[in-house]
Amino acid sequence: MEGIHQNGKATFTAGAAIAKGEFVKFSSGKVVKCAVATDIAIGVALDGAEAGELVPVQLLTSGDTVLVKAGGAVAQGGTLSCLGTTVSTAGALQYGIALDAAENGELVEAAVGLPAVTKIA
Repeated sequence: MEGIHQNGKATFTAGAAIAKGEFVKFSSGKVVKCAVATDIAIGVALDGAEAGELVPVQLLTSGDTVLVKAGGAVAQGGTLSCLGTTVSTAGALQYGIALDAAENGELVEAAVGLPAVTKIA
């Protein structure tokens, strides 16, 4: 992939099946869905794709909101891991904030960005 992507979107080849709204990471020159909360995501899939297909990705640096697939029940204002789950442990990576509530598997609008480390008081 070459060039500058000023709109915050880029297209990559899927290394495995990816659903719309899943956080993705690099793996062997392709993108795959994040599998564990410590994965380093690069963005969120804007559409679903099968292995070998092209998938558009909203990069985390875009500053836009995006639909994220909830990996569990998410409250409005809840912080999100790269699995789409609510972050509740100190030191976990936080990739976004849910702008609405959602149930497991639903798409929820979220403000996403580069990860921050969660501090739990």
